[in-house]
Amino acid sequence: MDYKKAGRAFLYMILATICFTMLYTVWMIGTMTAMPIILNNFISEMMIFIPALAIVFFHGDKISVLVPFKKIRIPSALLIPLYVILLFPLVVFINSLSMLFVDNTVVEMADQILALPFWQMLLSIGIFGPFVEEFVFRGVLLQSYQRSGRIIGSIVLTSILFGMMHLNINQFAYGAAMGIMFALLVEATGSVLSSFIAHALFNSAEVVLMYMEKDVLGQAQNYMEEMEFKNIILISVGVYFVLAVIGTALALCLLVKIANLEKRQEFFLGIPKCKKQGYKLVTVPLIVAIVISLTYMIGMEVIFKITGV
Repeated sequence: MDYKKAGRAFLYMILATICFTMLYTVWMIGTMTAMPIILNNFISEMMIFIPALAIVFFHGDKISVLVPFKKIRIPSALLIPLYVILLFPLVVFINSLSMLFVDNTVVEMADQILALPFWQMLLSIGIFGPFVEEFVFRGVLLQSYQRSGRIIGSIVLTSILFGMMHLNINQFAYGAAMGIMFALLVEATGSVLSSFIAHALFNSAEVVLMYMEKDVLGQAQNYMEEMEFKNIILISVGVYFVLAVIGTALALCLLVKIANLEKRQEFFLGIPKCKKQGYKLVTVPLIVAIVISLTYMIGMEVIFKITGV
């Protein structure tokens, strides 16, 4: 699959996701009942997975080529949890920064998540979601765009698209950053398996922390009511900025080590010098998809601010 087909695939994903979201909203308003979050998550992931899979099969591409899910060395796999830990300050920094302007989407869903058994949310958010998203974004889309020879451009573009697919500004902000770090891990190992492990560990850690903090959420809420909310966020931004710089620098060093273990250090360090084939990554369907996504995200934020929802 080439970059043109990848652009169309993303457009289909965005349209399918927004259509499902709107239909669900109409149904929820009409019935005054909410869909179980497990089912909601499953359908949302299918709105990404099915269009990508359909366009791959339609054009006769091989999944094994577009999604390199090969084995990685055990030492590399053992370093991935450390890689994820080093990236947490970066995520917290970007998340805190975005919360100065928009609400935290995950926190808003906390009640629905915590109402279900831990194992169900772990499978849904920690395993199933990362598998689908890595298959599509670090597999189908990234590998398709990289056929243009624009390795860095492909990494940045697919990471932005990954953030946009969440359709809210908060998750878009840190999703795009994590997309870049996951893509770099794929380049260091040559396998989407590595980014799936990292993504699954990251999401699973979030689920675990959310359930561990369940008993202290009330205390935290009282504490935040006593202090100015933005003051807390500003302190968090300042502290985690420093930690993010240090953690991300160490994570990049770790990537070089992993690339060395996978016998890909020369390729990994040579990515900035990769020869381009002259193709442009941006196409009309991709621009349409990006415009629709941005319009939706900004429009929803405006509606939330006006209605106070």
